[in-house]
Amino acid sequence: MTVSRFRYLFNRHYSGQSTPEEQQEFMFLVEKAEHDEELKQLLDDLLQAADDNNSAMPDDTAANMLQQIMNTPSENTPDTPVKIMPVWKRVAIAACALTAVAVAGYKLYIKSSVRDIPVASSHPAPPKNERARLVLGDNSVIDLEQSDTTMNVQNGVSVNRQGNLISYNSNTTTPTINTIYTNKGGTYQVVLPDGTKAWLNAASSIRFPTAFKDSTREVTIQGEVYFEIAMQPNQPFIVKTNTNMKIAVLGTHFNVMAYEEENNICTSLLEGAVNIISGTSVRRMQPGQQALVNREHNGISISNADVSAAIAWKDGRFEFNGNIKTIMRELARWYDVQVAYEGEITGKSFAGSFSREDSLSDILHQLELTGSIHFRITDKTITVSP
Repeated sequence: MTVSRFRYLFNRHYSGQSTPEEQQEFMFLVEKAEHDEELKQLLDDLLQAADDNNSAMPDDTAANMLQQIMNTPSENTPDTPVKIMPVWKRVAIAACALTAVAVAGYKLYIKSSVRDIPVASSHPAPPKNERARLVLGDNSVIDLEQSDTTMNVQNGVSVNRQGNLISYNSNTTTPTINTIYTNKGGTYQVVLPDGTKAWLNAASSIRFPTAFKDSTREVTIQGEVYFEIAMQPNQPFIVKTNTNMKIAVLGTHFNVMAYEEENNICTSLLEGAVNIISGTSVRRMQPGQQALVNREHNGISISNADVSAAIAWKDGRFEFNGNIKTIMRELARWYDVQVAYEGEITGKSFAGSFSREDSLSDILHQLELTGSIHFRITDKTITVSP
């Protein structure tokens, strides 16, 4: 029978036979989500074997040892992100060193996770239904959750809706302006009249004409929008924000994050090339780069970055890599809560990945496990303290 590399390394760790190089490789693989199911199965096998052999230590001893594992101080420096790892995976890593703790601790985790009261149990993940509205040129408003699958929004312009996607079909010679708004906790997709695709994150908007008749195709956004631009070399595509900034493109894939509460407007380029225009400054971006434009002085800063993390929201994930206030702003937009702060809040960076279908309580609990931050919830307000 063929044994996977991951299972081989797990067994080597479990038996205490792994080399330092194998230990490093195994720890690297443990952090990859693609091995989660295999890791859980390996732990379940250990747990079953321990039950069959009646070899697990008493629960009170396991509890004390597991607590030590959970509270082990981080060696991160102030500039190093604190990695947020699920509890069960931290117990799995303990399996590399202490067999008894791995088996009894994992068993204890299964028990305790059933009876634990979550920090914010009144705030589960947002419901599946998407929340968005369409404002037409005559200022009439259409609730897209309740709308028909086919709508005539003006003479010569129809819109087809399928789930949380609407597509424009335009034959008009006199375009009007339409705007799509998403609420907190909702996302939406739109195919613009030229075939350009746009994905709107929570609490975002896009303003566009029902037909692109000018020499350029211009849209205005707030919040966060991911674009796949339809190629039309003779009609450049322009994305404007409500600041002195524009993004000029021909055909490309990119993400713009321009929430009013953020100090910087962030553009992440996945394919093609764009020009960032801020005041009189113009900078060219290449794929794999991010551009930051500060709202106060309009300067443009471009650097290489993990742009896939910038569009994690589009795939239904949170990818955190910043301080707690940045993270809480993102959570507040998705879970529709208010955030307050008490005391001197840590300036450390936190790095972690979560599904947007996770409950808010689970995410806050994982943040608390770092030992650097605590949360208290009252109604729809989360209070953050050291």
